[in-house]
Amino acid sequence: MVNWLSGEHCESSALVNMLRTRGIDVSEPLVFGLGRGLSFLYWHSKQMPAPFLGGRVKPDHLIRNATRALAVELRESETTSQAKAERELLAALETGEVVGLKLDRFHLDYAEDSYHFAAHYLACIGYASDTYSVVETSGLGVRTTSRESLARARAAKGPMSSRSLAFRLGGSDFDPADLPAACREAVAATAHDFLNPPITNMGHKGFQKAAQAVRGWCDTLDDPAAAFTFLSHSIEDGGTGGGFFRTLWADFLDEAAELAVEPAYAAAADTYRGLSARWTRIAHLLRDESDPAVLRKAADEVAATLTDLGQAERDAMTKLADTP
Repeated sequence: MVNWLSGEHCESSALVNMLRTRGIDVSEPLVFGLGRGLSFLYWHSKQMPAPFLGGRVKPDHLIRNATRALAVELRESETTSQAKAERELLAALETGEVVGLKLDRFHLDYAEDSYHFAAHYLACIGYASDTYSVVETSGLGVRTTSRESLARARAAKGPMSSRSLAFRLGGSDFDPADLPAACREAVAATAHDFLNPPITNMGHKGFQKAAQAVRGWCDTLDDPAAAFTFLSHSIEDGGTGGGFFRTLWADFLDEAAELAVEPAYAAAADTYRGLSARWTRIAHLLRDESDPAVLRKAADEVAATLTDLGQAERDAMTKLADTP
């Protein structure tokens, strides 16, 4: 019987559960790190109700990177047909597979989410006559939801959405002896991408963009209190493992330090735990605050902290990039 993981982050924990059915028992931090999960993004378009800060790599890429690093075949399927999506899911479950699904949890029967987010992941592990069983993240565990609700959730539209995207695992050449090299490759690639972002909203350059924007939120946003509360949630509670994914990354670096026998990774883990605490401080500053004067003061402190964090994370990633 599989020991299902209700992990910290949806995409990494879904993959851990899929891997366990194939006899590959690896930790969530290892999957997050091999998936090159850590990043930074500031984004605010006219179509978005509030600005968005992201602390991880783009949706879907974590699963792709991690399975490649672990030498496990990944099969993806998308369709605009809800009927076809369900047929394919049922066929996979009939053979005993666990299927990773990307969806908007807002539509699921057990969800208490007050917002839409179309890039949530979970592992679907079985079905009954009119329900599916799924494994959620920490605090939710194994849940059931109706077929109708799952279909709606999978077909939901919005930022970062897909067309009933499903992930399945194929053949595997996984060898634990390859993990040290895989860790080194993942650390180097994550550091390179952070230090060389394709646009100025991402990586270390994105911090300055975010700092400048936050200073003006009290004057430019229709509902700055709601934006700050959402930001607080996305940093600390929104499946990040605390500290805007920096704790998950630190845990990976500790594991990588042992596997690769690399003291520099252990030192970087300590650094990122300190950075994680500063992200948590930002989240606490912004939580459920509505007084305009307090918000304005908090915005100034957050902006200053983001500027400092940008330099600190750039320095940390530079050291990792320079590690042989």
